[in-house]
Amino acid sequence: MSSTNENVRKFVMGLRPIDDDFMKVIFRDNSPLVQYVLRIILNKDDLVVESSKTQYELGVFGSRKIFLDVFAKDSKGKNYNIEVQRANSGADPHRSRYHSSILDVENLDKSEKFTELPDTYIIFITENDVLNGGKPVYNIRRTILETGEIFEDGTYIVYVNGSYKDKETSIGKLIHDFSCKNAEEMLCEPLADVTKKFKNTEKGVNYMCAEFEKLINKERLEAEQKGIERGIERGIERGIEKGIEKGIIETVKKFIKNGSIPNEKIAQIVGLPLEEINRIASQAL
Repeated sequence: MSSTNENVRKFVMGLRPIDDDFMKVIFRDNSPLVQYVLRIILNKDDLVVESSKTQYELGVFGSRKIFLDVFAKDSKGKNYNIEVQRANSGADPHRSRYHSSILDVENLDKSEKFTELPDTYIIFITENDVLNGGKPVYNIRRTILETGEIFEDGTYIVYVNGSYKDKETSIGKLIHDFSCKNAEEMLCEPLADVTKKFKNTEKGVNYMCAEFEKLINKERLEAEQKGIERGIERGIERGIEKGIEKGIIETVKKFIKNGSIPNEKIAQIVGLPLEEINRIASQAL
């Protein structure tokens, strides 16, 4: 096995459900797992997920497009968006507002009444306690300030605190498992089972490595292509050399912005010294 492949394999084995790359894999085509997680987070044992998708693209013409980590519909027509965020900046309240608004636009046809707009749940599972209240879950609703009553517009925003440590409750066990690298450490059987599938079998590990290598190659090709296109304007030979250099730097910046890959792993993947990765990271912040 090449050193590059071995580095990818080590990276894959270190992934956790709260890492975007692993989360997309374990929830793909797995509505029962989505249902299990939603039931615990929302404390609704009767919630039934009828369909779910990962990396679900949304965005009306002219607006900023987004890819939802998980999008699901339940038996009552309600919509759910689950996002995992390691970086605090990725869970900014304005982002939850935008996700909610895009779901609204996408789920009301021009012939339908506003009262037919389905309820939406935007759920951010964050590595840190971004709302700083020490709670495992924060349920956010619009309220009428003068009366304190809930403004019933069908919009629900939920933040799950990934740093919560109490493992005596269902939500505490789920939060614990989202930060586990190994299935043996997990307390929730459905999460442990799917983690074993992709980390404790050669077939699963090979699948994960192939998925991540495709992602790396895609990012490299896109970045290199942009560099080559810019390079043509300055001269083919010099442009390609500089374009590939810039392509690699753009790839590094994308990994840094994603926030799910440590700088040490980025250095291994792209073949640059850690000092150079740290320098790029300091300039990207």
